[in-house]
Amino acid sequence: MTDPEDDAVDRGSYGGDEPEAKLRPEKGNWVSMKCFPANPAGTPAHQRHAYQSWQDSPACAIFLNKPEQRRWYVSFADGGMGGPTEESPYFVAVQFSQPYVLTHFTVTTGTDMPGRDPQAWAIQGSNTGRDDDWTDVYRCDAAGREKSPLKEAPRCQTTLFTSFTSAQMGKALPAGAAAKLATKFGGKGIEKADFARPAGGYAWYRIAIYSCFNEAGQGAGGPAGCTLGQLELFGVPGKAAPIAKRAEASEPVGIEPVPFPFDPPFIISYCCAPPSTLERYKEVAECGFNVAWAGWLENNPNEPGQPTPATTKKILDHCRQAGIKALIFDDRLGAKPPQREKALDGVIADYASHPGLFGYMVTDEPGIDNFPDLAAVSQYLLKKDPKHLPYMNLLPNYANHPDWKGPAYEQSVTKFIDTVKPALLSWDSYRQMFEGGDETYYWKNLEIMRRLSLKAKIPMIQIIVSLKHMGYRECSEADLRWQVYTSLAYGSRGILYFTYWDVPSLAWAGAPALMTMDGKRDAKWYFAQKINRRIAKLGGTLTQVTSTGVYHTDPVPPGGHRLSKAAPVKNAEGGALTLGCFVDRKGQEYVMVVNRSFTAACTAKLTLNEKILSAAEVSRETGQALAPASVSGKTLDISLDPGDGRLYLLSRKK
Repeated sequence: MTDPEDDAVDRGSYGGDEPEAKLRPEKGNWVSMKCFPANPAGTPAHQRHAYQSWQDSPACAIFLNKPEQRRWYVSFADGGMGGPTEESPYFVAVQFSQPYVLTHFTVTTGTDMPGRDPQAWAIQGSNTGRDDDWTDVYRCDAAGREKSPLKEAPRCQTTLFTSFTSAQMGKALPAGAAAKLATKFGGKGIEKADFARPAGGYAWYRIAIYSCFNEAGQGAGGPAGCTLGQLELFGVPGKAAPIAKRAEASEPVGIEPVPFPFDPPFIISYCCAPPSTLERYKEVAECGFNVAWAGWLENNPNEPGQPTPATTKKILDHCRQAGIKALIFDDRLGAKPPQREKALDGVIADYASHPGLFGYMVTDEPGIDNFPDLAAVSQYLLKKDPKHLPYMNLLPNYANHPDWKGPAYEQSVTKFIDTVKPALLSWDSYRQMFEGGDETYYWKNLEIMRRLSLKAKIPMIQIIVSLKHMGYRECSEADLRWQVYTSLAYGSRGILYFTYWDVPSLAWAGAPALMTMDGKRDAKWYFAQKINRRIAKLGGTLTQVTSTGVYHTDPVPPGGHRLSKAAPVKNAEGGALTLGCFVDRKGQEYVMVVNRSFTAACTAKLTLNEKILSAAEVSRETGQALAPASVSGKTLDISLDPGDGRLYLLSRKK
């Protein structure tokens, strides 16, 4: 179907950053082609489109009849989004001029690196090519290599998949095609069909790859990645199958905004504290933080290690004088029965009456076996001291542990909420700031936490990265803005930075945090100050609203959703955008618009629901709504720097 005459012309080179029209092979029998990952301009380049690859291994290579010389290859790094997942598969999709019913297909493995072979994958059809309109024609969910139809050796091996047996071949295929197939495979008999022939035809087909055999890390001899040598699709013209539109996944819609049982203010904080002096805590306040970290990785040269009760009380005094509050740690918070209640009573007696106290740091990144103990500590603190937050922070959905990865992640977070009954849902997420960029897990993590926190009626907050370490890049101002405003668009009750003070044991090549190794303000300190002061003005509104949905424009990131009919925005153009929608307790609607580009400014153009009369920006300087702009019959145009976000109050017809 893609090249029936076997005469597609190989361009020879696909490494240049050229447009599709210049790199598309000639004589290919397709209308268009698309692939994922495909990195838009302004992002780390791996492949821009189906005909381009900086490694000269484009997606279109699988249709060029040269599996010995050509291949499609995507590294899991270098713009490869961290590898394929069930929610965000790698794919190559091809469009034909008419619908075809797939009768059989072949898959040819790459010439080397068997770990890069697809493990879980599917051949799918569509009549629109949209993300929500794909139907499995064939699906492989091999548990291991021994169960896979794609063998490890020999390499560059072609495997045939049919919708017929040898006895049925004559009826399924035209005479010439049947004879050609029999010759190509040496007259080998087909005893069992691999898939059921679709009743209707599809104008689009794609191979979707959900995992590879080396997905856990390095492949033998090179980095983890995905490789395919060739895909040949064979079919006959047919009547178009129905469009397989999926139900809208953006939820919840129409949720009633209600006060949280524990309702903290808008939190702007960090991890890793400065030395315990009044000057340093005044500096923290000057940077726009309203909650100081006074726990693990305490940087007190006079009292190394965890802060003592005496040091903690000094920190609380400093915070009170600086006009902020503190999140404190005390070893007694980890006491076990039968000493637990006595120890917690001692913590409460020492600190609860201090005006500088914000809450207690109970744990960071716990395992599920710790949930019962955490429940006992958290509930006891809330009962005895309900004004102060028992703070606990969870792992992200890419953590290297089976309880916190993949489908198990949501189950573990749900178990945490059901068992511990936390007052706040917190987690850390740093992988989005890999040197090559990796958003594979970021949006899915945000959406899971948004949905579960709304269900449990508790606020949530995300910890973002600001320290270059473990492969995470040195953050620019746009990088910090991007992380902050995307978090807020999903309903985060503030933000925490990792880290404020320097951490020599973590930082790569002496990289600074917001503060440098010698205790001076890094450029990021000033970036954070500007961001913090702005979002603090939005905090008064953001603490009074409830998320009703989050939507994305193309390219929709892994785990993201397109605009739905429930959104107050009908259409959005002008760049890669994230739209966070909210409602307050009076029924007033809001939308936060975020520019998802790290490098390019944009002008977002929003077409709002016809019932919305005007939009007024909530000022990042005063926190008050500015003069409303009429949006009837026109777009709302919003100028956004890279990674920037703005919040708007929408007014409907009564």
